[in-house]
Amino acid sequence: MFVRLRHKLTVLYAGLFCAALILIGATAYVVIADATQRLARDQLVNASEIFARGIALRTEHLNASAESAAQAPALQQAAAARDESAIGVALAALRENAEADLTFLVTREGLVIAGDADAPTSVPPGLQQALGRNDAPSGALMFDGLQYHAATARIPDGLGWLVVGVRLDSEVQALEELATIPLAASTPVRTREGWANGEDADALGGLIERQARAETRRAELIETSTGRALALAAPLLSLDGAPSVLLLRYQVDGALTQYSALFGTLLMVGFVGLTLLIAGSWFLANDITRPLSRLEAAAQKLQEGVFEAVVIAGRDELARLAESFNAMTGALRERERKITHLAYHDAETRLPNRLALERRLASAPQPERLYLAAIGVDRFAEVRGAIGYALAGMLMRVLGQRLAQLVPNAPVARLSSDVLGVAFLADSEADARKRASALVGALEQPLALEGHNLDINVTIGLAQPRAKTESPAAMIERASVALDQARGARQKLGLFDEAAYGDPARNLSLMSELRRAMESGELTIVHQPKYDFRSGRIGSAECLVRWRHPTRGMIAPDLFIPMAEETGHIRAVTEWVLRRAIMDQKRLAAAGWPLTLAVNISGRLIGDDDFARAALDLVAKAPHQLCFEITETAVIDNPQKALENIELFASKGVRISIDDYGSGLSSLAYLKQLPAHELKIDKLFVQSVANSQRDALLVRSTIDLAHGLGLDVVAEGVETPATFAQLASMKCDLTQGYLIARPASLEELIAILGDEKRMRFYQQTALSGPTAARLA
Repeated sequence: MFVRLRHKLTVLYAGLFCAALILIGATAYVVIADATQRLARDQLVNASEIFARGIALRTEHLNASAESAAQAPALQQAAAARDESAIGVALAALRENAEADLTFLVTREGLVIAGDADAPTSVPPGLQQALGRNDAPSGALMFDGLQYHAATARIPDGLGWLVVGVRLDSEVQALEELATIPLAASTPVRTREGWANGEDADALGGLIERQARAETRRAELIETSTGRALALAAPLLSLDGAPSVLLLRYQVDGALTQYSALFGTLLMVGFVGLTLLIAGSWFLANDITRPLSRLEAAAQKLQEGVFEAVVIAGRDELARLAESFNAMTGALRERERKITHLAYHDAETRLPNRLALERRLASAPQPERLYLAAIGVDRFAEVRGAIGYALAGMLMRVLGQRLAQLVPNAPVARLSSDVLGVAFLADSEADARKRASALVGALEQPLALEGHNLDINVTIGLAQPRAKTESPAAMIERASVALDQARGARQKLGLFDEAAYGDPARNLSLMSELRRAMESGELTIVHQPKYDFRSGRIGSAECLVRWRHPTRGMIAPDLFIPMAEETGHIRAVTEWVLRRAIMDQKRLAAAGWPLTLAVNISGRLIGDDDFARAALDLVAKAPHQLCFEITETAVIDNPQKALENIELFASKGVRISIDDYGSGLSSLAYLKQLPAHELKIDKLFVQSVANSQRDALLVRSTIDLAHGLGLDVVAEGVETPATFAQLASMKCDLTQGYLIARPASLEELIAILGDEKRMRFYQQTALSGPTAARLA
């Protein structure tokens, strides 16, 4: 399309500038409009809440004033005697005290004795029905075309009712004056014709009906005769039976007129900028294209193998580009050599690297006798911190050189920051160990680096000769693992132990079998009961998951649960446990034991909104209350979202238990924020509570703290009667452990619940209290 680059650059820059300007203007418009609407929505919701709180406070004041007036003997005597003059005096006092716009008295016969001229002459039918249904109803009241918010008070001995109210139009006007945005407020009442009349009747009526059915209050965008508007309808309590709402509206179309000057300024600046850009781009493109044409000609000759220097006057980027182009050809061959060297050498020490060692191992003769040693410098991080990074690199280089002298012609390499590798031939494992031990002694000789004398310690991990099918990289990995094993055993030399290393791939394969285990019945749950000191019975139990593998036998939860958390399978496991717990709850209820069952919730799931919704769907199907046991550290990763979901669980009737309290870094800040119902003290403190005064003090303090926060306390790991009795004397609420029962199947749990002899033993042990603890 464009033959010359200068034309292309000029048009491109101008087009980009126009596109950027349009994007900025559109973005500004969208952001301002969106921000305006969001602010208006928030303001409408806040205004409705302010109105609701104001009406609630006004109702309390009206109720209090009406009740006080109704209890006055003078009013009661006047009502009994139908003394309208005395009643009028009392109503006038009530109107002044309550700051009301309307006061009147309704006699037991349904007659109205008015305190002012605005009062009705007869009792509206809806009000008459409300007075007959409720002791002291309050709400909106409509008569003579005016709407009031009224409260009532019953006069003792059935002498009648006091009705006191304020005009809703004045309350609405006050709300409009308080609002920070120009909103229109009204309180429409539904009649036979609907909620509203006129052109906007359908839009407003539909809005009110929709929001009356909605669970949450949110402003909606509707089309009205005056343009688009945000509207929100909040239902009002009705006293006379006629439905009414607070209707708030905010005109959206007129909200952006205040930004018209800003948009005009942007347009003017854009036009001026575009003109200047076109002129500048033309001259700039002309200066750029001439040197580029010369560079193009030189590049074509370079492609043919002919080097030609390009000279461009000046010191700008194009001149420097020409200089770089001239230097490029001479540097290409040198760079290729350096790149090849860097690919197989460590840049810091100039020793061969892991890749170079792999190449040497792949081509090494007599592989059946070749052993590989991974030599690690002990406490390298501390040494590096003491001498600095530069000397630490020099240290590894000197060690590598010393190692090359100790094992001539052997492949030496730097495997990581603190590990060197060397391969050597040996006739047996004993011979390899002997040679490696000699290397330890030689390498640990003091070093002198730039005037510093260093004493170092090394550890060696040995890998046996590799099989024909094993790659050199796998052999290096075995040597590195052997080094870790030697360090873990606090030995100077260690040979790779395959049995201790295990089979990570096999453990990982468990995750692919986990879902099948849930479907095939290999995965089961057992229940560990919790004894309630207050009722003297077992009132709840904790659900624990067990896996009986067809070939590996029982797999400990400590193995597959952490792996499920790491691989993302923990959600499926948790939802499966929830479903099984609900099924067992139903069977327990059918057997006459409606228990609360507790399910452990992983910290990885607490902040997951999808899991929260799925869990609540399951909880809704439970016949009795469920308990979610979480650790207090579960909220550390995403505190805000985790706390929101925990509060959501609690609001839906789920009992929240803080598990393993005291086992980690217990935080009073999280304990304060969590909406929990119970606290589980870790067995680490509970098991020694009967014979350790220190643990007893910690447990007692924790119980007092939890009770002060309104939490029940569950003690885990109770295994002796003395511990059980001590906890009872400390006013612990619930306890759990092998003394109560080991984790049991559902049938075993039902048998335990029906064992009255066991229950009497618990009750007697609890009553023994401190005596049993002292005897222990």
